[in-house]
Amino acid sequence: MDKKGIISKFRFGPAAFPVIIFGVLIILGFMNAQAFVKILWSVFEWLMINIGWAVNLGCLAFVIFLLVLCVHPIGKIKFGGPNAKPKYSTWNWWAISLCAGIGTGIVFWGAVEPLKHALEPAGGMNLEPGSIEAIIWAMRTSFLHWTLTPYAIYVTAGLAIGYAYYNMGKPYAVSSGLVPLFGKRTLGKTTIDIVDGLTLFAITGGVAGSLGYGLLQIGSGLDFVFNIEPGPIVWISIALVIITTYTISSATGLDRGIKWLSDKNAWIFIILLIFVIVFGPTAFIFNLTTQSVGSYVTNFVEAMTFTDPLPGGDLWPQWWDMYWFVDWLSFGPIVGLFLIKLCYGRSIREFIVVNLLLPSLFGMIWFGAFGGLALDLQLVEGIDLLGFMNANGMESLMLKIFEYLPLVGLIRPLMIITICLSFVTLADSMTSTVSLMSLKDNNNINEAPISIKLFWGLLMGITSVIFVLNGGLEGVKVVKTIAGFPILFLQVAMMFGFIKYMYKHGKKELAQYEQDNLEEKIS
Repeated sequence: MDKKGIISKFRFGPAAFPVIIFGVLIILGFMNAQAFVKILWSVFEWLMINIGWAVNLGCLAFVIFLLVLCVHPIGKIKFGGPNAKPKYSTWNWWAISLCAGIGTGIVFWGAVEPLKHALEPAGGMNLEPGSIEAIIWAMRTSFLHWTLTPYAIYVTAGLAIGYAYYNMGKPYAVSSGLVPLFGKRTLGKTTIDIVDGLTLFAITGGVAGSLGYGLLQIGSGLDFVFNIEPGPIVWISIALVIITTYTISSATGLDRGIKWLSDKNAWIFIILLIFVIVFGPTAFIFNLTTQSVGSYVTNFVEAMTFTDPLPGGDLWPQWWDMYWFVDWLSFGPIVGLFLIKLCYGRSIREFIVVNLLLPSLFGMIWFGAFGGLALDLQLVEGIDLLGFMNANGMESLMLKIFEYLPLVGLIRPLMIITICLSFVTLADSMTSTVSLMSLKDNNNINEAPISIKLFWGLLMGITSVIFVLNGGLEGVKVVKTIAGFPILFLQVAMMFGFIKYMYKHGKKELAQYEQDNLEEKIS
């Protein structure tokens, strides 16, 4: 494809939105970063206090919607129609889903959240820090932030968009998820550009923020292993390697780059998990995880609706629960859009099991193992990990805990590789997805041109580096989380649209599915 052809196929309207917004943020950040970020956090706090409850209820609705749908007869409907055949194995599908979803987060927060919450619990819970009640609450809260709820956000978006794309013949774009709501009526170009532009902006900020965390954590790892003190030159060097890697990987396409990376990434996750369980406090990990899962399941609705409403509180749920939920929402539509590339020929039920239930189960085991190790070291062995974390930054903790396990010289470098792979897999999948979404006509195209992938890969990477060097990573965090608020209402509309459409057409779809399935068995 020549340059003129690429330009003619590029959707400049939605693409301009993140470029302009982050351009303005970078300029304002350099002018007066602290004052600017303070204003942004004030806006965010107002939103959390006044409509954070809607975030909780919306995310709870997504979880309930998917769990009901998983056992409903409609769950038998296939993406692509009754005769569609799957392209990817279940292992590849699950590995890609796990690594492209929250892989970067669990390698950062796996030990941090359980430890921090157990020793600094929410004021509204009236728990004694370090008590068994605080420990179980900390574990179930970590599960709340990293298992069913974030994946429900992704899968709800993916379900609506995937059905519109595969079964209704609509474009590969987030805005297609609204088609079941509006039926045969055509969405206006302005509406489409606003919806797609908002999601492109949110995911650009989301990936930039994740890379910022990754740079800090990898820099800390290099300090641990090679005594290389992190700083601007180190961060820029790391960023250049990562940006180059995920851009090249994205250029190779889904069937090679992302598939290969996620396979290796998932296996390393499993190896690290087994290592920690075997060489860590095994009995404590299993006992803690078992009781914490029970508490999580029995208190799920209560935890999802925790708002600490009395005046004068510490706003803990606003700064933790609700913050994470809107953060996931900023990723939701684009991750959902990516996940549908893997689901052709699979049923709605399979989509929910592989993209919601299985990654959530893995997340519980991961946080149970790493959180259990950190809590055992702090509360049983008497090692002040919280003090270390407060002095050296949260990015240091996951690497610190390996100091108390065997083979530290081998495992720490492996952890650094895992952090790099996790981010590369995330950025690779997001680069490929937004690039394809940026094309005007993408229904018959599997991969976007390399030049467009290069544009998005560099935009997300450079944005992160500039903010990290400017000390303004907080600006990226708050802007992308603010973007999560309108995306909440977008996804609620998608959910109700899908319910409405299936209420009218679901019986006909199921009847056709059963008929085709019967004919296939007879033949």
